[in-house]
Amino acid sequence: MREQLLSGGYDESWVPVLTGWLETVLQTPLPGAGIALCELSARQKQVELEFYLPIERMLEPQALDALIRRYDPLSAGCPPLDFRQVRGMLKGFIDLVFRHDGRYYLLDYKSNWLGESGDAYTQQAMAQAMQSHRYDLQYQLYCLALHRYLRHRIADYDYDRHFGGVIYLFLRGVDRREPGQGIFTTRPERALVEGMDNLFAGTMPEVAE
Repeated sequence: MREQLLSGGYDESWVPVLTGWLETVLQTPLPGAGIALCELSARQKQVELEFYLPIERMLEPQALDALIRRYDPLSAGCPPLDFRQVRGMLKGFIDLVFRHDGRYYLLDYKSNWLGESGDAYTQQAMAQAMQSHRYDLQYQLYCLALHRYLRHRIADYDYDRHFGGVIYLFLRGVDRREPGQGIFTTRPERALVEGMDNLFAGTMPEVAE
C-alpha cells in the first residue's frame, strides 16, 4: 500500500488511516447477503465483470422511463430520462459480482462525500445521492446484464431464486458498529428486469393503460 500511495502522490502517513478504512469496509457484514467481503473466497466472486448490452431496436427514453418509474420507487422520484434515441451496444463493468448461499449479488463502490461524519450516510441521504446521480439507472442496467449472464450460465436459472440483490457501498460512511450505515441495498422487481430485457431486445409488448 505504501508504494501505491507514494506513486499516487500521497504521503505515507496515510497508510494507517487507509488500512483501518479498508479493514472496516472488508469486515462489515453486507445487509441482505449475510456475509462480509473478507469472507468471500476467490471462487465466489468476479471482479470488474465486463458486459455488453445490445440494443436491437431504437430505444426511446420515454419507454425506458415509463418502465423504471412503474417498478422502481427510486426512479419514480427522479426527473424524466432525457437522451437521444439510441441503438447499438452498451458496454460496462460491474465492480463486483459475488455468490453466497446460491444467490448472486452485484456490488458497486462509491466514494461520494455526503457529510463530515458517518452519521451523514443515512438511508435517506444515500437514496437522495442515488437519485441525483441516476445510480438507479446504473444498477438497473447492471441487473439486466447480470440477469442475462446468469440465464446463459445456469441451466435452471430463475430470477427470484438466484438473484440476491444490489449493494452500493458508500465507502466514506461504512461503519461496522452501525449496521447498514453507508450501505444502500435494493432488489429490483422481476417485472422490471424482464421488461428491460424485452425493451432492449425489441420485443416489449404493448402495455394497456
